[in-house]
Amino acid sequence: MKSININSFSIVAGFLMIFGGISCTPDDEELGLGPKAEAAFTITDISTQNSKNTYVLQSTTEKGFSYKWNLGNGNEFVGEATDTVTYDDRGTYEVTLTVLSAGGYSTATQTVDVANDAVTGSSAVSGGDMENEEAWSFTASGNTEINYTFSDGALNVTNGNPAQSTLAIWQAVELKGGRAYQFDASVKGSGMTNSWLEVILLQDEPEEGSDPSGDVFTGLNTWTGCGNDAFDTTLGELSCLGDGKVNIATDGTYYLVIKTGSWDGNLGENGLWLDDIQFVAQPRLLEGDNILEGSDMENPAAWTVTDMGMALTDVEFTDGVMKFSNGTSSVQTNVGVWQAVDVTAGQIYKFKALVNNAGATGSWNEYYVSGTAPEDGVDYTTGRIEIGNTTSFSDSGTVYVLIKVGSWDGNLGADGVTVDDVELVEMN
Repeated sequence: MKSININSFSIVAGFLMIFGGISCTPDDEELGLGPKAEAAFTITDISTQNSKNTYVLQSTTEKGFSYKWNLGNGNEFVGEATDTVTYDDRGTYEVTLTVLSAGGYSTATQTVDVANDAVTGSSAVSGGDMENEEAWSFTASGNTEINYTFSDGALNVTNGNPAQSTLAIWQAVELKGGRAYQFDASVKGSGMTNSWLEVILLQDEPEEGSDPSGDVFTGLNTWTGCGNDAFDTTLGELSCLGDGKVNIATDGTYYLVIKTGSWDGNLGENGLWLDDIQFVAQPRLLEGDNILEGSDMENPAAWTVTDMGMALTDVEFTDGVMKFSNGTSSVQTNVGVWQAVDVTAGQIYKFKALVNNAGATGSWNEYYVSGTAPEDGVDYTTGRIEIGNTTSFSDSGTVYVLIKVGSWDGNLGADGVTVDDVELVEMN
C-alpha cells in the first residue's frame, strides 16, 4: 500500500495510455481473453489528529491488473489495488475506480463525505509548548527593563516596580483565509498592577524598539478588571479583552503578537507565566446572505453614479446588467457606481461579480469596498478588492461598494463592459 497526497501526485503518462482510446475487449468473447472483471472497491476512513481526511481506497475487484483512481476533485492517478489518499478541503466527492483486466475495463463509483478541511482543528503556532525558545522572537520597548526566561517548559516575564515597558512575544504564522482562528494559552501569576497582556495579529513584522499595535482580540488588563488577583488558568477563561477569536479573510503570512507590560506598575511578585499557546483553525466559512441591494441590476435606484474626475463613462441598466460604454475611439473616461451598506465588525464578507470586458482595450474595471465615502469629481482609490476575495472590518458601520470603469487612451469596445450579480456575501 502507498500513500498519495492528491495535491502533489504526478500522473504517470505511460500507465494512463492503457485507459485511453484503445480497448482490450475482444469482438468475439470465445476467441478473447475471458470475461472482464467487474470493478468494486471500499473506502475506509483512517483519519487521526495528525493525519486528517485520510482514506484507504481498496479494490475488491477479482483478476484486475491495473487501477486508475479518480478522487472527484480534479485529481486522478494510476495506482495500486490499495491506495491511501488525503483531502485538503471539506465536501462531498465522487470516487471512481477504473479497473483493467484481461477481458477489458470496468468502472465503479462511490461518494465520500469530508466533514472538515484538513487544517481545521490544527494550531498555526510552532513551539506553543514553550520547549523551543527559538520558535519565538522578542521585541522590547519602554524606558525600564523587562526580562524573560524559559523555565520548566513555560515562559516567565518579569519587570521592576514601578515599570514602564512592554515586551512583544511573536512569531510568523501561516493562516488560511475564509475561516476564524481561536487563540488560547495557559496563564499564571500572583496578580498584576497597572499592567496588561494583549494578543494582536499583524501583517507586518514587529520592529525592535517600537510598540506594535493592532486590534486586541483577547488579553488581560488590570484597569478593565482582569489579572489583578492571583490566577492560574487559561486566557480564554480569564480574558476581559475579547473571546480570542479572529476572522482571517485571505491566505498568507501573519505575525501573532503577545504583548505584556506595565505602566507605573508590575507583572506581580513572580511575574507572568505563559504556556500551551495555541491558535487553532476553525471550520471554513460558507457563503451566507448577500447584503447588497440591486445585485441583479434590475433596480437602478439601488446604485449611485459618481464623477471620478474625468469625462464620464456612459452607464445604463439594460437587459438585467449594468453596461458601461465609451465608443470605439481612443478616449479618456472614468465613472464610479456605488452603494452604501452597513457591515458588522469582525464579520468576513466575500465580494462577487460577473464581468464581461472582452472587447476593452487600454481600460480598467476595478472594485472597492471601503469606509471612505465617494466624492463627486474625485478619483476613488481606497479599499480595492478582487472578485472572489474576502474582507472584514474592525468597526461596525457604513461602507461603500464601488465599481469603477474607464479608459486611458483606449476604449471599452463596441459591446462595452457589462457587470452583473454584484454581491457582498456574509461568510459564516
